[in-house]
Amino acid sequence: MDMHAPNVALFVISGCLAMIGVLASMPIELPIPGLVADNSATYIFLGWFLLAIGCVLPKREANPVTQQ
Repeated sequence: MDMHAPNVALFVISGCLAMIGVLASMPIELPIPGLVADNSATYIFLGWFLLAIGCVLPKREANPVTQQ
């Protein structure tokens, strides 16, 4: 399996999802509607899943060469 570093945007999004999941599990109230402690594991899992998929999927080339 050929793995590589994920896209920077995907890395930031997965980190934000994981952080929201961790903050949702703490006994503090966040001003985010729909964020409850019942969904904290789901947010953490989605962050991990996006990061794992971003490491496994192949990178697209910036300038693909078309053969004629």
